Amino acid sequence: MKYLLIFLPIFIYAKSYIGVVEPVNEFTIYAKTSGEIVSLDKNDEMKILTKDIIKIDKSLEVDTLKLYEEQLKLYNQKLEIMQSNYEKYITIRGMSKVDKDNKLLEIIDLKNSIATLKISIIDLKNSIKDKTISINNLYLKEFLVNKYDYLTAGTKVATVYDMSKSKVTVYVNAEDYKNIKNKLIYINDVKSDYKINKIDITTDTTYISSYKTEVLIDSKEYGKTLKVEFRNE
Repeated sequence: MKYLLIFLPIFIYAKSYIGVVEPVNEFTIYAKTSGEIVSLDKNDEMKILTKDIIKIDKSLEVDTLKLYEEQLKLYNQKLEIMQSNYEKYITIRGMSKVDKDNKLLEIIDLKNSIATLKISIIDLKNSIKDKTISINNLYLKEFLVNKYDYLTAGTKVATVYDMSKSKVTVYVNAEDYKNIKNKLIYINDVKSDYKINKIDITTDTTYISSYKTEVLIDSKEYGKTLKVEFRNE
């Protein structure tokens, strides 16, 4: 008896995954300095903004900075006078080396005071700058503090999203993970030009034997579920 062998093409279909459209990044903003919140508008929540969203009281720092800058001005004037007098002093006959050295040490001490004061001024200016918290083209999801709250450095103040791009995250099995970067990505059964943005090289701790994979997409339909496939064809 003869047998006719017929070879049929075998099609291997990729497993499909369900992912949710999300903003590409989520951030938590922290206060860099302490003080009372004097400006915060809850109406800014759930909007894409480029603006100052929180202002912390800086009146004490501003007043202190004025005093420091005036003090620095006086120190510099004093230094100029002392240096001029020192140049004359060392030419006077009969002055001992000890006396001359003491005059020089006074100048050195003043220069050290000036250097320390300049550092304090820089620190104050940075602190004043940090009293204003701004965002640039970001979605302000929610404030985590309220107006008139007193903040300390490190306090969480707001959650914001980067919506310049979107992403969908899926957890692929070991078979689809093989050579995944060379596979085509299908979204809802339609071939796309999307590429993998991130992929974990270790299996996930929650989804055992699966690899977390992030794909950047153009959709702004946040919260919408999508079917994602990684195909060889």
